Amino acid sequence: MGVLIGDLMAVADERYGEGGRGKKKSGKRAVGGGKSARGSGGDRDPFGKLRAGSFGKLRAGSSARKERGLRDDRIEREREVRDDKPLKEYPPPTASLRTRGRLPPKLMGELSELDFLRKAMGMGMIVSKPWGDSYRYDFICDVNEKLFRVQVRSTEFRFGARGYAVHASVYVGKKIVGLTPKDIDVLIGYIVSRDIWYVVPVRAFTPRKNLWFYPDGSKKGAMFEKFREAWGLMTGSKRKRGRSR
Repeated sequence: MGVLIGDLMAVADERYGEGGRGKKKSGKRAVGGGKSARGSGGDRDPFGKLRAGSFGKLRAGSSARKERGLRDDRIEREREVRDDKPLKEYPPPTASLRTRGRLPPKLMGELSELDFLRKAMGMGMIVSKPWGDSYRYDFICDVNEKLFRVQVRSTEFRFGARGYAVHASVYVGKKIVGLTPKDIDVLIGYIVSRDIWYVVPVRAFTPRKNLWFYPDGSKKGAMFEKFREAWGLMTGSKRKRGRSR
C-alpha cells in the first residue's frame, strides 16, 4: 500500500508540479480523448510504470504473505496434533526407604547421620566426619571455635508406654560398654517418626547404657525432656522457655 501511494504522489508531482503548485501540465490526450496513452506520438500513460512495477511488487508481496500464512497454518495444525497426544507416563517416584517398614539398624543409622548433617550445617555448624568406623563418635562439630565429638543415635518406634529408646553404648567384643566422656561429648537422639531431636551431654547420662525419651510426657517423669531441641548447649544460644511438646 505504501508503494502504491508513493507512486501516485510521484505521478501527481510530475503532472501538477511539486506540492501541487503551478499549472497543470499537458497530458489531455493521456486522460481523455479515447486515444490510448500507449500510442506512439502521444503522452505516455502516467500509470504505466505503476502498473508494470508496483502492481507486480504487490502481487509478489501478496504471494509471499499467502505462503507465510499457509506455513503458519501448517505449524499450527502440527502443534494441535502434538498437543492432542497423551503425555508420556513416567513411573511414580520411588518411595522413601523409611516407608517400607523396618530398616536394618546400620542403614537406619546412616540415614539418621545424613539428617543430622543437614540439621547441623543448617544452623551454621562446621561438621567433619572421621575416616572409618574405628571411633566412638560419628562427627566433629566446630561451633564458635569449640569442638564437639558427637554420637548420633536414632529410633522410630515407641516401645509400648515406655516411650522411645536409643542406645548409649557400644559393643567391645561380646560385651556392651556404655559411652563415657572419654568417648564423646554429646549424644544426639533423634526420633525419626516424630522429627524430634535431643541434645544430651555425655555427663548427663553416664553410666546409663540406654536413654529413654518421652515426648508425650510420663507419670514417672521424663528426665531428658529438658534436652529436647537443646541446640544451645552447642551453639551457645539461650533456649526459649516454654512447655515441652
